[in-house]
Amino acid sequence: MMSESVAMQEALLNREVSSAVLTELKEAPCSGNAMRSVCVVSGKGGTGKSMISASLAFLLSEQGNTLLFDADLGVANAHILQGMRPTHTIAEVIAGQTSMRNVVTPCYDGLDLLAGGSGVAQLASLNGGELEVLGASFRSVEEEYCYMVVDSAAGLSRQTIAFAAASDRVLVVTTPAVTALTDAYAFLKVLLTRRPQCRPQLIINRVVVPAEGDRAAERLTDVTKRFLGVELECIAQLPDDRAAFVATQEQRPVVRGGGNSHLALALRELGRTIVQDLDTARPCGFGSSLHKHLVD
Repeated sequence: MMSESVAMQEALLNREVSSAVLTELKEAPCSGNAMRSVCVVSGKGGTGKSMISASLAFLLSEQGNTLLFDADLGVANAHILQGMRPTHTIAEVIAGQTSMRNVVTPCYDGLDLLAGGSGVAQLASLNGGELEVLGASFRSVEEEYCYMVVDSAAGLSRQTIAFAAASDRVLVVTTPAVTALTDAYAFLKVLLTRRPQCRPQLIINRVVVPAEGDRAAERLTDVTKRFLGVELECIAQLPDDRAAFVATQEQRPVVRGGGNSHLALALRELGRTIVQDLDTARPCGFGSSLHKHLVD
């Protein structure tokens, strides 16, 4: 008998989605109080994006039910930073095997993880029907959460840009390194072409001295204003702190059991800023907005 995991991969390889599944999802009720979403992105890997996402999701869960979506589909690892071993992933939803409610993994009180799946290459390049299922699936669960953190894949893929464009807020994470700043600008250029009204916010990570972070933020905000016509706000500079390495090795968010490290304190301040901002935002509805940006 074919195993469940093999069957799921076969369904993805076939690249077909049942019309019955699509009909059921499209008819799912939309929340009257749509969750507020924040997408954490970077132009390149290695900037600390997932570390920030893990702590931000944990902090938001202290304010209300939160979903952490590992959107690095195919090479997902957000579960590691929550100390979890999910038995189900979003691949099963995309393959039309089950609903999103059945694949979320409870992490802590108020925090659920939607694992992105690992080792399935097709997840990194979903087709139109699969992405339509994904958008409709999110629409069906939005009323169950106050917040969602999207831990995005690095780079400029179509679905990565769509996830960012569909979110209420976009946090662009970079380091002071010139290569990271260049890639962050490239991401901003593509995102703003897709969603001109978006106003991303900037986080400079791994800052050794404040002056270094100031220079990096000034460089990126200046070029973004000059060439893209957008005022880019830097909302946080996070210190280069061994606490990030320790938390990763212990498979936990930095702010959970992290004591009063400089990084944990800075992340908590960032969390307060994000909560205040999201609570004043008018939620666009991630599922519906995702479908819109995939079609456009």
